[in-house]
Amino acid sequence: MAQPRFDCFAVTPPGAEGLCATELKALGIEAKAQAGGVAFEAIARELYRANLWSRVASRVLVRLGEFKCRDFPTLYKQLLKLPWGRFISPGQACGVRVSCQTSRLTHSGRISETVIAALEKTLGEASAASATEQLIFIRIENDLCMVSIDSSGELLHRRGYRKAMVAAPLRENLAAAILLKLGYDGSQVLVDAMTGSGTFAIEAALIAAGTAPGRLRKFSFMDWPRYRPNVWALCLQESQGQADAAVAILALDSDPLAIAAARKNAVAAAVDTRIQFEEGPMEELQAPAATGILVMNPPYGERLGDVERLRPMYADFGKLCRGAFRGWTIGWILAQRKFESEVRIGCRRLWSFSNGGIKVDIRKRSGQEK
Repeated sequence: MAQPRFDCFAVTPPGAEGLCATELKALGIEAKAQAGGVAFEAIARELYRANLWSRVASRVLVRLGEFKCRDFPTLYKQLLKLPWGRFISPGQACGVRVSCQTSRLTHSGRISETVIAALEKTLGEASAASATEQLIFIRIENDLCMVSIDSSGELLHRRGYRKAMVAAPLRENLAAAILLKLGYDGSQVLVDAMTGSGTFAIEAALIAAGTAPGRLRKFSFMDWPRYRPNVWALCLQESQGQADAAVAILALDSDPLAIAAARKNAVAAAVDTRIQFEEGPMEELQAPAATGILVMNPPYGERLGDVERLRPMYADFGKLCRGAFRGWTIGWILAQRKFESEVRIGCRRLWSFSNGGIKVDIRKRSGQEK
């Protein structure tokens, strides 16, 4: 008997769609990049592996159905026809997220209430003892209603290893996407000049080890009535990665609390033996090899008075790139264009995204550019 197939969509940060499509294809999944994510079809094992292995996706949705809808009675009747029981157990709590564009139905609150009413009609009321919440996404555009079930649960950047925090951490999937856009594949030496909580170094170590980023966490599909734990166990067996290799990842920070946090997170991710942690000033950093990739997520200078205070730090980074790391590929996050004059290295804009609500660019200098 043929296994049921899911119509899926992996949501990604804008600009990371191609990376996500590439990693899904590497899993043997036919995928097509679209605005905002990647569309693909999957059997249960492939859906599980997409959640387990995607380094850059934010979540994976399963398309439950779509229909034309211009009034609430029609919405309710159409919702009753959907196969809710495949994904939601009787008594399970549900949350609804709604977006509407150019539609006759614009009241998101009433739309959510209609969805819950249809669920209660189909499956009964949610139990107060329900330990988990199944997210349902409703998108109505040009009077076309698209209903999706979230298979991920917590956003996929929450790998499960972040046990210690520092100020302004970079999301794990953004760090992984930056590394991949810089061409990192685990074979190069990598240096993080301002490691903070260690996100760049840890994501690099996971890539180098060939380890699945989601192996430490739980997913929503595990609560589905037709969840197959034996299939998940087989997926996990493939996720552990390779034996330790020679250390080729250096994480530096001048703050001892940051180094302690990064080390704790690396231990939780089981990659601490792959990363060399050093406490010290960035300007004294020496290149551990003739070539490699140098990354940095510096303070952005968003607060009044920060720009002048941070100019010397950016100038030191520029000296480092022109000196000890001449010939290396450089990738750094820039929020204030005025800092470019301090760094003074030839860079191109590689990617723009929002980090913590702040619009930033990734600037890249390739190893061939001096």
